[in-house]
Amino acid sequence: MRQWIIGSTAGVLAACAVTYAAHAQDQATELAFMPATKTVTLLNEGGKYVAVDLKHIPEGGTCRMDKDATIFKIGPGRTAGTIRVRYAAPQISSGGCPFLTVFELPESEYAAARATFVAKEDEAKKKVEEIKKDLGDKWNEVTGQKQ
Repeated sequence: MRQWIIGSTAGVLAACAVTYAAHAQDQATELAFMPATKTVTLLNEGGKYVAVDLKHIPEGGTCRMDKDATIFKIGPGRTAGTIRVRYAAPQISSGGCPFLTVFELPESEYAAARATFVAKEDEAKKKVEEIKKDLGDKWNEVTGQKQ
């Protein structure tokens, strides 16, 4: 049980460190979770190659984005009321979008996606604080901090 807690803590800390590093480098970077599974239009110039399916999706082609996939905002969309986003994780199942796919979401959908991410981020921060409190002095040992 103790090893599980330490392992879980290390995983949460690593995720928080990556998020913190991303925010420290570029305050405009916003991560979000895809609000629903839907078909999106690929906007990458020249298209993208899908390693899982061994096929090429041309620019303007479509692919499936799964609910809760990690995306990040890269700017305003081409049309009013849209946000341009990029898929931030590699595809591991057949039929989905390839790594770093660029597509657009309506502003309302992006706002919901961002709100979901922020809620999960807050939940993770609270969990880390609980673990810190539970571990007490062991926290410094687990995180490698010297006293």
